[in-house]
Amino acid sequence: MLKNKHLRLLSFSLFTIIIASVTTKSMFAQSLNDTSISKQLTLEQLVITADRTPVMFEQLKRSIQVLSKKEIERMPVRNISELISYAMNTDVRNRGAYGMQADINIRGGSFDQTLVLLNGMNISDPQTGHHNMDIPVDLSGINRVEILKGPGARVFGPNAFNGVINIITNEKVADQLSVSAMGGQYSLYSFSASVIKSFGNTTHNLQLSKSGSDGFTDNTDFKAFNLFYSGTAGKTQKLEYQASYMQKAFGANSFYTPKYPDQFETTKTIFASARYKTSFKGFAPAIYFRRHYDEFRLFRDEAPAWYTTHNYHYTDVFGSNANIWTNTGKRSKFSIGYDLRHELIRSNKLGDSLSDEIPVNGVEGTFYTLGKARTSAGLFAEESVTLDKFSVSAGLLASYLSALPGKIALYPGIDAAYQLSDNFRIYATANRTLRLPTFTDLYYNDATSKGDPNLKPEEAITIEAGLKFNKPGIIAHAAFFKRYGKNMIDWVKLENQDPWQAMNITDINVAGFETSFALNIEELSGNKSFLKTITLNYAYLKADKSSDEFMSRYVLDILKHKADLLVYHQVWRNFSASWAFSYQDREGGYIKYVNTVPETTETPYTPFIQMDLQLNYSNKKWMLFAEATNLLDNEYVDYGNVPQAGRWIRMGVRFNTLLKTSNSN
Repeated sequence: MLKNKHLRLLSFSLFTIIIASVTTKSMFAQSLNDTSISKQLTLEQLVITADRTPVMFEQLKRSIQVLSKKEIERMPVRNISELISYAMNTDVRNRGAYGMQADINIRGGSFDQTLVLLNGMNISDPQTGHHNMDIPVDLSGINRVEILKGPGARVFGPNAFNGVINIITNEKVADQLSVSAMGGQYSLYSFSASVIKSFGNTTHNLQLSKSGSDGFTDNTDFKAFNLFYSGTAGKTQKLEYQASYMQKAFGANSFYTPKYPDQFETTKTIFASARYKTSFKGFAPAIYFRRHYDEFRLFRDEAPAWYTTHNYHYTDVFGSNANIWTNTGKRSKFSIGYDLRHELIRSNKLGDSLSDEIPVNGVEGTFYTLGKARTSAGLFAEESVTLDKFSVSAGLLASYLSALPGKIALYPGIDAAYQLSDNFRIYATANRTLRLPTFTDLYYNDATSKGDPNLKPEEAITIEAGLKFNKPGIIAHAAFFKRYGKNMIDWVKLENQDPWQAMNITDINVAGFETSFALNIEELSGNKSFLKTITLNYAYLKADKSSDEFMSRYVLDILKHKADLLVYHQVWRNFSASWAFSYQDREGGYIKYVNTVPETTETPYTPFIQMDLQLNYSNKKWMLFAEATNLLDNEYVDYGNVPQAGRWIRMGVRFNTLLKTSNSN
């Protein structure tokens, strides 16, 4: 049964949508919601809503990277974590094979500081950021990925601390059927199918995928299944909805402690949302729900006598948001809106004691005995002004946080830009942000790790200045930024034999520089060419603390240098090749374990080069591909003692065909 608090939240959200549907009459030509970044067919028409009010690309005042469907199809990647690993100034630290578990860090932040959205809906997990990439969509079903660099609390609320990733699937496309299959080393297999179909004023998008492998070494096997549906209904006013189910089971070799490498994990995710797009000033109220199950086994098979039970958790998230804006002058807009989110966990490991125990489904004699709940409610306002070549937006989010000692938190921010010429634009931003501790940070306790229920929220002020260059065929960007962090949360060891402890490690300031250069040869020249596209990214980060003071598990092990090179070229006629290179040099180190026994000194992370290759043949309906990840077969470490795959070869086929469109009403 839902608690009264849940019912009140859900009732309020439904009431908002009902009122909107009754009081609005016609469809706004290009309505935009407050948590999506919309892109038109050409760069000049690119529309961004990183501000609370929509702005065109030439007025952009933030660092945002958009990966289009065409770019995704050309890259030698087969899952979302592989794709994001080649984005500018992102740090993907893989645990499980083939993206089973991956931590996404942006600009030197931790994985808990990155907010993940699915079609503009917040799907981040309150238990731990390790589950944020449990995204129930196959890569083949994604239309684009949008990555906001830097704090986004003013737009997206708490926990958009250091960046936001928005996965977009629901763009209007032609009716079509798509099927793909892939196989590779280590008994790797993957199958996916999707159909997009319109009937009158409704559209429907159904996707399913299944994958698995025996693993590249001991206890790295996995199985995964995704089912995703999205649709729209209406013509002058539109209801958008989506629902999904995801299940994963994988060997978790040394994930949380190398002392016991035979770990295993199973997760399940259920997600649903609805948004009603109205004709009234961009008003598009939305509701969403997410449930996530997590079963973690420290010992997959045989366990010692002192180990009595596995860890069982589930989290529920209820949310609602809406935005409305109006013109306050010929060149100014004002927007206002709200965001509600309620998070709950039930567990046998995390939280405070429950008055009534809850049986764990399918596990006889096991109960959820602990739990916790918290609520956030935000009200925002923003003014955006454009004066010839100068534009500025300033706003404030006032957020009620039930878990915060003072209950109220304020997130001010200002973004400004100046158009130097038709192609050059400079910008500067300053924003405040905050992140609440996860339930794992607060409550997790075992022989090797110790949480702290008295942790304070992380806080930061980030300033940034940058330069953008844009013309047909060339996109370039350079930026300097600095984050002044307070009460930063990390899992640390003060001495080698101590357990990992969740701590607020006072102030940590991170400064960085990033630059990117993307060249489309054919768009630039207007002629066909052997070399199609070249993209080069470089990022440098420096923290004012190092793990010499204490052993850091996450926050201080940042990528000091990261350089990516992506090249796409024709081979012969319909044959083409994609190359991806990444150089990574990470700060910090780890205690290396040999046969579950720790060494006495810290091993520094070693720089390495990752090289991936895709060869493909394509025509109007078919694409045949062969890929090799880690082509150089380099040994490398993302997390200390967690094994990473060497060279992994795979190949497959994809079929895509257009369907006849139904015009019936």
